[in-house]
Amino acid sequence: MNILIVGHDTFENKGCQALIYSTTRMLKDTFPDARFKVFSWDPEYDAPRFNQPDIPCEFIRHKFNTNEFSSRNRLWLFLNGTLKIRTDKGLYAPQYFYDALSWADLVVVSGGDILADYGEAAVKHYFFPIAVACAMGKPVYVFAQSISRYKDQDLQRFCMAYLDKTALITVRERLSYEYMKELGVKAPCYQTADPAFTLKPCTSERVREINAQEGIPQRAKPLIGVSVSKTVTRWGEGSHEKFVQAMAEAIDRLAAEHPEGRFVFVPHVTYRNDPENDDRVIGREIHRRLGRKDRVNLIEGDYTCEECKGIIGECDLFVGARTHATIASSSQLVPTIALAYSTKAFGIMEGVLDQERCVLDVRELTSDRLVSMVNVLLSQKEQVVAVMAERVNEIRKTSLRNGELAKGLFA
Repeated sequence: MNILIVGHDTFENKGCQALIYSTTRMLKDTFPDARFKVFSWDPEYDAPRFNQPDIPCEFIRHKFNTNEFSSRNRLWLFLNGTLKIRTDKGLYAPQYFYDALSWADLVVVSGGDILADYGEAAVKHYFFPIAVACAMGKPVYVFAQSISRYKDQDLQRFCMAYLDKTALITVRERLSYEYMKELGVKAPCYQTADPAFTLKPCTSERVREINAQEGIPQRAKPLIGVSVSKTVTRWGEGSHEKFVQAMAEAIDRLAAEHPEGRFVFVPHVTYRNDPENDDRVIGREIHRRLGRKDRVNLIEGDYTCEECKGIIGECDLFVGARTHATIASSSQLVPTIALAYSTKAFGIMEGVLDQERCVLDVRELTSDRLVSMVNVLLSQKEQVVAVMAERVNEIRKTSLRNGELAKGLFA
C-alpha cells in the first residue's frame, strides 16, 4: 500500500510533526504493508527527525505555490477528470509532484485545518493535489480536518466541487461536521478526533534532561505551561499589542497570587528563518514586559513533538494559543485553557471540557479574564481532571476511527 500525505509543511511546526507521527502510525496499523511519501517544505529537516523506524517514509520537497489552477491546468483537470482522457501531458506542475501522485494508492490530506479559509491563495494551493489526484482516479482521504466557514461564496463552491469528489472525509470536531452537513457534501463524512490525541510523550527521564538544559527548577507548584503565537491575533482579528500586554499582566498577577508557582513557555512552532512563525520570539516579547522574570522560564531549544508533549505533561495547568499544544496538554489530563481564534480551538476543546472553563476567545482576552479562568481551574482541578479523564478516553477511541475508516476504501 503506497500512501502519499499532502498538506504537511515542516516538523518545525510541532503540531504538523504530531500529525505525521500519529497519522502514519494509525495507517500503518490499518495497512501493515504501508509505505509513505510526505510532501514537505523542508525534507532535510524532517527526515532525520522522523523517529519511527518501523514505518518506511520518504519526505519530498514541496513548497507553497500560487496560480496552480491556471487555465492550462484547468484544461488538464477537465480532460482527465471529466472526460476521463488519461494523459500526463499538459499539466503544469513539477515532475516529482505527478510522479508521487502516480505512485500512490491512497492520497491522504493532513495538516489539521489547511482546508479552512486562510485566504484564497492558501485554499487553492492545498486543494490542488486533491484536484489532480481525483482527476487521476486516485482515492483521496481528507483526514481529521477542521474546516471553517468560507467567507466567499465562489470560494465555497470551488471547495465543494472538490470535496464532493473525495473518497472519504473525517473532521475532528462537531462544528466542522455540522458545516459539512449544512453544505451537503456528497463524500462520506464522519466526525472523529485529532490523531495527535494518541501521540505518546517522551520519557520522564528525557523531560528531566530537558529541564536541566533549560534551567527549569523542579517541584514548582503550580507549574503553569504557556504556549503563545502571533497567529492568534493575525487570524483572530485581535490586537497583537493588547495580547502581549494582557499575557504579561496575567502572568505577573498569577505569580503574586501563587508565590510557589512557576511558568514555562513551551514553543510549539520554531521556524528558524521566520520570526513571525517562531513562538520563541513572542515569548521573549512577553518576557521583557514581566515584573517577575525570575519566576518564568523560556524554553529556547528546538524539541520534537514528543519532547514538547513530555514537558507539557509535567504542568499543573496549561494556557495555549497553539492547537496541538493544547491537545498535548488535554490528552494528558492537564487542565487547559485554549486561547482561541478559529473553529478548531472551539470545536476540539468543547469535547474535552465545557467551553466556559477551557476556551477564551482571543478577541475577549484580558488579564482579568485569564487570571480568573486559571484560578477557577486550579481550585477545581480534581473535579476537572475527573471529567477530562472520561472524555479524553472516548476522544482517543474516536481518534482511532480515522484509521479504521480507511479500511472501507479498499473493501
